[in-house]
Amino acid sequence: MQTSATQAGPAAEPAVADLEHAALAWLRAELEDPEITGDDNFLEVGGHSLTYSKLNQHLADTFGVVLDMKTTYDLPLAAAVAAARPAGPADGTR
Repeated sequence: MQTSATQAGPAAEPAVADLEHAALAWLRAELEDPEITGDDNFLEVGGHSLTYSKLNQHLADTFGVVLDMKTTYDLPLAAAVAAARPAGPADGTR
């Protein structure tokens, strides 16, 4: 997920900590559960396909990245966020 100054888009990639903080804050508000942490599993805290889609749109709009569905569903939230990739037209987010 490297970006150079000569490419279109942001000049620097977002820090994983910033992505994780934003994703967790969004999920806590969306699912009305202030106890969600990076160690939690997306599905186990109440996430589902619509939540996943809305979270991806939020991350794409804010940071220009999206999460992989399988990774998000299978791994802890922190790991899913660490594996985020740049958003693009194929993601349906732009």
